[in-house]
Amino acid sequence: MAACQNRPEEQEKPDRAVLEKHLDNNVQVYGSYAVVKLPIRTGARIWNPVQIVRGPEDVMYAANHTGEIYSLLDTDGDGLEDHAELFCDVRKDGLRAPASMIFKGQDLYVGTAQEVRIYTDQDGDRKADVSRTFLGNLPHSEHPYEWTSGLTFGPDEHLYLVLTTDSWNAGASPDPEGWRGALLRISPDGKKVERYATGLRSVPAMIFHEAGDLLFLDNQGGGNPGEELNIAVKGRFYGHNPAKYDDPPVTEPLYVLRTEVAPAGMAFNPAGNDFDGTTGDLFVAFYGPGERWERGAIGRLRLQRQPDGHFQVEEFPVASRIPKISDLEFGANGDLYVAHVGKTDYWYQSVEEVEGAFYRLVDAPWVQPTPIDTTSLESMMVSEGALAQGQQLFAERACSACHAVDGKTELLGPNLKDIGHIYTREELLEEIKEPSKRIKPSMTATRITYKNGEVLLGRVVGADQDKVRLMIIGNRIVDIPRGEVQTEEPVMESLMYEKLLEGMSEEDINALLSYLVSLQQANERL
Repeated sequence: MAACQNRPEEQEKPDRAVLEKHLDNNVQVYGSYAVVKLPIRTGARIWNPVQIVRGPEDVMYAANHTGEIYSLLDTDGDGLEDHAELFCDVRKDGLRAPASMIFKGQDLYVGTAQEVRIYTDQDGDRKADVSRTFLGNLPHSEHPYEWTSGLTFGPDEHLYLVLTTDSWNAGASPDPEGWRGALLRISPDGKKVERYATGLRSVPAMIFHEAGDLLFLDNQGGGNPGEELNIAVKGRFYGHNPAKYDDPPVTEPLYVLRTEVAPAGMAFNPAGNDFDGTTGDLFVAFYGPGERWERGAIGRLRLQRQPDGHFQVEEFPVASRIPKISDLEFGANGDLYVAHVGKTDYWYQSVEEVEGAFYRLVDAPWVQPTPIDTTSLESMMVSEGALAQGQQLFAERACSACHAVDGKTELLGPNLKDIGHIYTREELLEEIKEPSKRIKPSMTATRITYKNGEVLLGRVVGADQDKVRLMIIGNRIVDIPRGEVQTEEPVMESLMYEKLLEGMSEEDINALLSYLVSLQQANERL
């Protein structure tokens, strides 16, 4: 097998016949790209891949959410990777959730829930021989949403990373240094940790711009009015969980992304790689709304740094109908590799059925791009009267009691300012009719039982070693001392009333939907 394992620059570029054999015609592209699904049939099992990076000898490496890390190899010489060679398995070290990784020479730094660990291949066989802890003792519990993400090395040789917020975790572990929900800067020897920035929610990726700026993505919700691209500035606060950091002023995002929702990864197209005229552009992967398994996309940003240091940003779609993307990376061959995580459970954990795959976007002049529709998917002629009727129904049906529409106010339910961008009209109707069918993890209800028998039901909006902050009906926040808590139980049912549309005519329902969709359109006009 080893004699057939070619480095990317030694591979034969796949010819058109090979590409067409593996072409995924369901994917819609807005440039001259052939989108192929890699025919990986042997070696390590592909199971909910969450990361893909370029490693030594320009080989692509990937990580499963289940813990396996492996290289992707072309063993039959046709130019497409068909074999996954196991590099290591973090589960053997008692670790979970390898949500981020990056190579530094032969060392692979892996961010897991419990620590950052280094795996090293000493003999060049693409299998880790030794491993060691680089940064341990991360504040963590058994909550499945605790990720260590965005690993990237700076020009200063320090490692930068983010620990996902603990704001929705009633059982959050002690965090005296305020690391969770913060961007950390770690010295090259791993001995010194600096809390660089705070107020981060769920940062899937960070990357340095050629000018030296550290860019990071953050997801909408919990104080973030949109899907954000930010510039990290030392000492700044970025809007999430202000109570944890004593309510500092908020730094506004550099740009709010519009291609899709839930950005999941990003990579710059390197200098000299044309890739249909996109040299230097930033490519962004989008997961799409949770449990909407057909949603997902790739967008790209053209960033132009102005003399005053600010950026001018233009956004373009690259591909759609490429569902549930978890990461992307450019290979040495100039192609864009994409990790498709596939279906997961409610908390984005692996399910028993094996899911996931890898795509490769190849610059292919013979592919005819899909024309870009410059109108909103939901744009339609709606009378002012219908919008007013919908707004009135929004108030009458008590929607406004739990949902704000300003993009800032946090109530019991999610802020709906941009809901027409997150969901289509049909999806919105389903969300209203069946609110418990899909619940965003940060909106999970929690039932807390006091030792005296009293029970409270609400949504956790903050927690530390001393207390749990619970928002209950009426949008009132109750601080509950941990010493008074008997049990904490997640409730997998929506706090939203299931019969909201009962008694409404079709005209009323359409007016309400039109009003909700208009929230997106009003946002786009700003």
